[in-house]
Amino acid sequence: MSSMGAKIDQLPVRLKLAWGTGALGSAVLMNSVTILILYYLVSVVRLDPGIAGTLVFISKLVDVATDPIMGMISDRVKFRRGRRRPFLVFGAFLSALSFAMLFTIPEFSSQTITSIYVLGVLVLYTLGYTIFNVPYMAMPAEMTDGYHERSSLHSYRVVFISVGSSIAGALAPILLQVFGEGREAYRVVAILFAGIIFASMVACYFGTREARFTYSTRSIHSVGVQVKLVLTNKPFMWLIATKALQLLGIASIGATTLFFITAYLRIDLANLAVFALINTIVTILMMPVFVKLSRHIGKRNGYMVSTVIFIIYCLSWIPAGPGEPLIWYYARAVLVGMCLGGNILLANSMLTDTIDLDARRSGMRREGTYAAMYSFVEKFSGAFGPLLVGWILAYVGFNRDLPRDAVQEPQVLFGILMGVSLIPAALALLSMITLAFYRLDQKMLKNATAEPVAGLPEEANAATRPATGPLA
Repeated sequence: MSSMGAKIDQLPVRLKLAWGTGALGSAVLMNSVTILILYYLVSVVRLDPGIAGTLVFISKLVDVATDPIMGMISDRVKFRRGRRRPFLVFGAFLSALSFAMLFTIPEFSSQTITSIYVLGVLVLYTLGYTIFNVPYMAMPAEMTDGYHERSSLHSYRVVFISVGSSIAGALAPILLQVFGEGREAYRVVAILFAGIIFASMVACYFGTREARFTYSTRSIHSVGVQVKLVLTNKPFMWLIATKALQLLGIASIGATTLFFITAYLRIDLANLAVFALINTIVTILMMPVFVKLSRHIGKRNGYMVSTVIFIIYCLSWIPAGPGEPLIWYYARAVLVGMCLGGNILLANSMLTDTIDLDARRSGMRREGTYAAMYSFVEKFSGAFGPLLVGWILAYVGFNRDLPRDAVQEPQVLFGILMGVSLIPAALALLSMITLAFYRLDQKMLKNATAEPVAGLPEEANAATRPATGPLA
């Protein structure tokens, strides 16, 4: 299909399920790396925590170039099966391969050689994720025109994200504990999860063959003008600022989780598996609640509600300790499940709305460009979390040579608590300020028409105006 097809306000359930399937693989990929990588590099590979965090961060800097390039490529190419879908298969292959390589690191003779290998594989991982995720996230804006149908579509994605997160957060700790938490244990996780990643991403490709797609629109603009046009989309900029702050906090939690479980709470990793399962179940149950809530109070206000719950969750770890009853640990799984589903659902639905706003105003179909910027913020924040936590642990004197369940110094424990509680809570609080400036609602989107952009020459503005008025 193409943009010349009929307006689509509702999608069949099978198509929503098929598109959502891709999120399972990306969630296993992203969450496994977020949760495991810093702990694996420090406690198993034996890299200095500061160096390990820096390697993760440097690899993400590659996305400064690759994400925008991938966005522009997926906007401009013309395949018979759509601009986006063919990239899903290539991205699936690289993502699975890089994940398998990342958690089967050989024992090299020096930390320098190990660091070079780790950096190379991390770069391959970021490329694989970019090639899959940028086109994938651009698809919803092409698939449906319905304002609330986008929330419904993304609710399926969130369900698969929850399942993928559960696999990363529940199955991985069980496998690690069963196989001894050493190199062999991580090798088992690497091979099994790589298969899951590849299968789900490829299933998304085959399952979305009936999805509507649009043809690219020719633009005479330079890259600089393209960027200026995006920067004038104020709802998008406020949304991306909000998401950057929150993702940085979530990345901080992910990078600290295994340290928090083993060194701070001093409980078995199997408890993390139960936590993840409870979180997944609650997240899925909350999907229809947040879809209905967004219809009644608006997407932004629903997003605000989920953020407040997240702040409460983060701060609830302050009184936690080794002697705390496990029931309170599991209760927090319910709390975080209540908020994260709504957070992901509404943020991505609002992203699709901002892309639609751009199309109505400019007459150009640039879903890939917007998805690239969103993906870059997602991955940059995910990299900055391990960087921050790694150097905090190095500063407070984390001893990587102690047994995994050994008692660390008090300042080390406080550093771990900062990563899992204080830092993400503060960032989430700041994100509520940026979210307050997001003004795009259904009425504003419906009334959006082509308009000139201040600072651009008249011929450039003329080129962005659609010949037949605003897009449907």
